[in-house]
Amino acid sequence: MNMTNISKSLRVPVILLAAFFSVASPVSAIDLAAVEAEWTPPDSATPIPMWGFIADPGSCPAGPVAWDVGPLQVGSPGATLTINLRNCLSEPVSLVIPGQNATLTPVVQGNRVTAFTHEAPAGGTASYTWNNIKAGTFLYQSGSNPAKQVHMGLYGALTVGTYYQATDEALLLYSEIDPALHATAAAATPLTYKPKYFLINGDAFAAGQAVPVVSANAQVNKNLLLRFVNAGLMAHVPVMQGPYMKIIAEDGNPYPYAREQYSVLLAAGKTLDAIWRPEQSGTHALYDRSLSLSSNGAPGGGMLVYLNVQPFPWILFMPAITGAGR
Repeated sequence: MNMTNISKSLRVPVILLAAFFSVASPVSAIDLAAVEAEWTPPDSATPIPMWGFIADPGSCPAGPVAWDVGPLQVGSPGATLTINLRNCLSEPVSLVIPGQNATLTPVVQGNRVTAFTHEAPAGGTASYTWNNIKAGTFLYQSGSNPAKQVHMGLYGALTVGTYYQATDEALLLYSEIDPALHATAAAATPLTYKPKYFLINGDAFAAGQAVPVVSANAQVNKNLLLRFVNAGLMAHVPVMQGPYMKIIAEDGNPYPYAREQYSVLLAAGKTLDAIWRPEQSGTHALYDRSLSLSSNGAPGGGMLVYLNVQPFPWILFMPAITGAGR
């Protein structure tokens, strides 16, 4: 347990499987492509080479596209999810969703596992299926040489179901970029990993820029579901200065009891679900307590966002006055 993160344990049962809305079990088919991309850092006009997942355009792009995190995928509890992957890269790529059950066929070369499941070869395609997907927040990512390919940008988020007590939700996807690793992706190694840029939802905040705002629909005294996802190679500690939140699930697995904390330990590759009930309107800072608060070495940037909370829309009702003057 994180010594500074965990403040209290609430004796309030959290029954996530029932708490998330369930619907009939539909079949969802998603078409993605793994492509070359570029990301322009906030302090430079020189783009950094990336790889990324995009909605499959039907053929491989002629050149690098503007990089962003993979498209958000939204599923229903109990559904069958199929992802068809087109590989536009020069090496094999695969897809895994940690926390969701699937039949995996690892790729082995000699005594070494090089991929957690079957791959789409360079220029080829492959399909991946998950049956009876469970509720929660998940990271989908490349299962091939993940120490390199995930860092290169092959990741995105999957959300399944919505918590019945929450009127809105916000996704917070954490990641990092080490330009040195990206410059030589073919021979890159994470052993000398030193990230320079720290991102939330694919954006890196830098000094002098407006702080990114998340969740404009949050309201005072209304529950907000915070979905934390870490696609980076480092642990991060999202913290709210003052307010507390209830941590209800980890990697899609519900806690038997909610934990009330003002910060969370978000390990590499992990997801956490939390409920926050803001008591005041305005902007509430959410930042990384592990001090990933710089942009290419310059302070005043990094992993900082504002959660925007609107006042509760009170409606004053006055009944009609009848019999006036009598």
